[in-house]
Amino acid sequence: MNAAIISDSINAVPLCGSLCHQASTKSSTAPNQVTDFFSKIFNTVDFPARWHCGNWTDFHGWLYIMSDLAIWAAYFAIPVMLIRVMIKRKDIALTGVISLFLAFVFLCGLTHLIDAVIFWWPAYRLSALLRLATAIVSIIAASILNRIFPVLLGLRSVKELKIEIAKRKKTEERLSASEFLLLEAGRIARVGGWEYDLISKKHNWSNTVKDILGIPYNYDIYQVNPLSFYLPPFHDLLEQATVEAVENGKKWDIEALAVTMTNKTLWVRHIGEPVFNHQGQVIKVRGTLTDIDQYKKHELELSRALEATQKKTERLQKFSHILSHNIRNHTSNLTALADLIEIEELNEANKEVALKNKQVIQALNTTLNDLAQAMDVQEKSAVKESISFDLSASKAIQALSPQIKQSNAQITQSFSVPNIDFPSLYLDNIVKHLLSNAICYADPTRKLQIDFSSYLNDNGQVVLECQDTGLGIDMERNGYKLFNLYATFHPHISNRGVGLFLLKTQIESQGGEITVSSMLGEGSTFKVIFQRIN
Repeated sequence: MNAAIISDSINAVPLCGSLCHQASTKSSTAPNQVTDFFSKIFNTVDFPARWHCGNWTDFHGWLYIMSDLAIWAAYFAIPVMLIRVMIKRKDIALTGVISLFLAFVFLCGLTHLIDAVIFWWPAYRLSALLRLATAIVSIIAASILNRIFPVLLGLRSVKELKIEIAKRKKTEERLSASEFLLLEAGRIARVGGWEYDLISKKHNWSNTVKDILGIPYNYDIYQVNPLSFYLPPFHDLLEQATVEAVENGKKWDIEALAVTMTNKTLWVRHIGEPVFNHQGQVIKVRGTLTDIDQYKKHELELSRALEATQKKTERLQKFSHILSHNIRNHTSNLTALADLIEIEELNEANKEVALKNKQVIQALNTTLNDLAQAMDVQEKSAVKESISFDLSASKAIQALSPQIKQSNAQITQSFSVPNIDFPSLYLDNIVKHLLSNAICYADPTRKLQIDFSSYLNDNGQVVLECQDTGLGIDMERNGYKLFNLYATFHPHISNRGVGLFLLKTQIESQGGEITVSSMLGEGSTFKVIFQRIN
């Protein structure tokens, strides 16, 4: 628009100053002014175009217009882009506040657009209305912004978000590694997981479960009944266990015989338990499936071997009783015949033979009695009871008081553990024999000291210890045969070597053990280690 056109426009339209003067001379009441304002919202006869109001140069006018249009374009572009983001990202927080600010930016843009248009179309009433709407929205936006200001301050910064993302990434990597190890452990150990959702009626099996049952990974498991893989009576047991889990909330742990899809039979361990919601209702059943075929077969083989061994043992015991009975009959007859011989009437040669024969028969009887006693100890199942070490020691000291007095032995007792669950007859015999053994093998060159004690070892087992200052034993030479039947180590001492054998037999029959540490000339220490009872 050049100067000539502007000049013609000025001649055709009244100047801004005259119209402003005319408007100022008109007065009316406020209600009439409001009615007049809204009835003429798009009427522009009362105002000149901005080109005609004031002395605008082309440069000044178009600078004003283009600036307003540029601001309007930017204000319109911002809401459009934010709306696109909100449409694509529905998870953005504070959408209501963002929408309010979009309206604020949009109205600001409209005020600049109408400001530019007024240069030709003087819609000052519409401009005022838009500015009022912008002012109202601005005040509301400022008020809401002030209200949510603490929330905005609590929002994490980009740096904080980056740190959190890095931490989450590391956590995810650790979880991924843990998940891999867990899956690998399950695959190697042949332990898989399964789950059944009672609401959706859907099954979920791990790959290891499919491996155990020979099911391809891409196989539709809904084509088969999960319990169809189990043979009777395990099918019915698992079905009943599932019903009780759903109805009564019970767990189960069943070893079952399964048949894979390749018709291979194997033993599995089927464990399951119910999953409850907040109302206490069962909504799922889940558990594990373990391939125990190898271990179960070994267990069955061991059980069969044990059963066969027990039968053989019973047959051997019967045979030993029969043999012992028959041999005893023969030795009794031999003894009777030997007693009938009148030794005094025999000549010297026959008398010597008869005496030796009688000695052999007596030794044979003694041996048979010892063997019978050992067999009796092994076969008897003694009843355990809580018995006091102090009481057993008192009984042994009283029974052996003459030997104790004769040997001038000094005996001490220190029972840190006062009682033990053990057959009282066995414990009395153990304490008595340990005391008798210490007195029997006393060192005549020094005073005999015998110390009894009880305590807990590092494994939590009760130990009865007997320490003496007797002759001692050469463990390197004789330690391996110490508890053998008829084992003796001091020829000058009369002893048959049966006591320690019977002692060891009694202790081991109750799940315990006996050990000894000894040196020649320094004495011996016997330790009876009782079976630990959890």
